[in-house]
Amino acid sequence: MNILDTVRRMARGYPGGTDAVALRLGKSASTFEKELRGAPGFKLGAEDAADVSAMCMDVQTENAMAYATAIAVRTGCMLVPLPIGIDVNADECMRAAAETSREAAELIAEVLGSLADGNVSDNELARVDRASGELVAAMQAMRRVMAERNKASKPPVLE
Repeated sequence: MNILDTVRRMARGYPGGTDAVALRLGKSASTFEKELRGAPGFKLGAEDAADVSAMCMDVQTENAMAYATAIAVRTGCMLVPLPIGIDVNADECMRAAAETSREAAELIAEVLGSLADGNVSDNELARVDRASGELVAAMQAMRRVMAERNKASKPPVLE
């Protein structure tokens, strides 16, 4: 996934959208929107992208890890989120596992559909890339809730 796409997705999913994110970054909404589009003469800085990611992680938006994941993928790494220490109800882990399974099935369906004619078009490859990113995001979410459950099941450490 394109780096700008990830930050754009995160900013739009933030409460108040790109306008709220721009305000928190100390930018005008129009300037931030141009940076997100990659308009000529406008560039989104790595610090701003990281700040958007941190803002989204703070409020746990759906695509909060998109930017970090894209960087990890581009560098051949795997991102393992740190536990955030919130209470997790029993259903959250099951929902995360089910979502990961659904995303895996969608990826496999895209791959098999793309290979049906023996060729892979640009559009088919883009759909496989998108499905791959969605599966990685689902796995990260599942890993996060599992880590939270793990942490919650341990007795408190006495100092």
